[in-house]
Amino acid sequence: MKKSGMSYLSVMLAMCGLVGLSIGVCMGTAGLFYSHIASDLNISSGSVSLMYTITTFASAFSGLLVPVILKNPKMLKPLIFTGVALCTGGTFLLSLAGNVWLMYLISILRGIGSGMLSFVLATTVINNWFYARNGLMVSIAMAFSGLPGVLLSNIITNVILSRGWRFGYVFVTIVMLVFAAPAIFLPVKMRPEETGLQPYGYEDYLKYREENKEKVVFQASHTGPDFLSIEMISLVLFTVFVCIMAGMLQHLPSFALSLGFTAAIGAYMSSAASTANIVSKLMYGVLTDKIGVYKTTILCACINIVAVVLLITVHTPVLMVLASFLYGFTFANSSTAMSVLTRETFGMQNYTKVYPVISFAGSASNAFGVTLLGMMYDASGSYFVTFIMGLIMQACAILLTLNLLRRKKQAEALPA
Repeated sequence: MKKSGMSYLSVMLAMCGLVGLSIGVCMGTAGLFYSHIASDLNISSGSVSLMYTITTFASAFSGLLVPVILKNPKMLKPLIFTGVALCTGGTFLLSLAGNVWLMYLISILRGIGSGMLSFVLATTVINNWFYARNGLMVSIAMAFSGLPGVLLSNIITNVILSRGWRFGYVFVTIVMLVFAAPAIFLPVKMRPEETGLQPYGYEDYLKYREENKEKVVFQASHTGPDFLSIEMISLVLFTVFVCIMAGMLQHLPSFALSLGFTAAIGAYMSSAASTANIVSKLMYGVLTDKIGVYKTTILCACINIVAVVLLITVHTPVLMVLASFLYGFTFANSSTAMSVLTRETFGMQNYTKVYPVISFAGSASNAFGVTLLGMMYDASGSYFVTFIMGLIMQACAILLTLNLLRRKKQAEALPA
């Protein structure tokens, strides 16, 4: 392969690895440890699971700092080294922790590291390197947020059962280092211009935008985005709705039990949704390059609505597992769509200013959503109200997407 081809490939390997480390491993495997820690330290599972909430919020806040740090492109590698050190070092320290309060403190460090390495960094770098096939490349990277959970959950669980949860954290530390290796050892740069290259598809992208009479602005805007604009409010609300409903994944096993099914059925439902987490993101990337961002986003929301209707009305094991798989398509909207819609709405010139705010709203909503959905079940004794709320939120997400499309067409119709 030519050197230029290797550069694009290196960027994708590095960003996929960082997303896999920061979200897929750091966040996605966290729940495997809770019951074992609670039993060993003689504390409640709820006290232990608070680690996840702490990590999530710390990650959301540190993600806001990434664009500030990356104003100097030379800070990319130091940022990666620092984030990897915090994630892996924090995970190893958890294996030595003797009480839950120390674990909370360590969770803050892990969260800061995770936020440095996750979606804000990955999508910013990918946007710089890929103008053509951007949706697909972002989707591939996003898919790595779910891949470790599907591939490694059983392995990590077996390690915990055979060697204990402390050694389990040591094992996870090693896995994290494997995911970090491409970003650490490959010569990844912030922008292709630093290596004498142009973004992938640069000429074709310019031609496409000109043919469609769209403005092409690649430099940072001097005025910046309007954070009180209808577009911004619509995008934030869209993010809040889809990210709250993505939290339902954590409750699918409990939903199965509430209907009288076995824990095995709940596990199959959870696995099906986790598999769709990967499939839907890859599908989103392929479709958004073919039929557009808005149609693909609406399609994923419609698939989720079908899934919710099935979960409410049809209670047979096979169809519930199928419905759970379809429900998992909401993950495409709660990750990939957030990034691509931000880029489509505000342009590359404002992406690094807007997306960290959107990412923060998404992380906070997801963490809040998991608790909210559980509280709704506790109050009503059923997940029926939760699913009805889900239907309303997905319908609102569709309307908000249509509004973003309408506003974009209105803006394009204005004279340059």
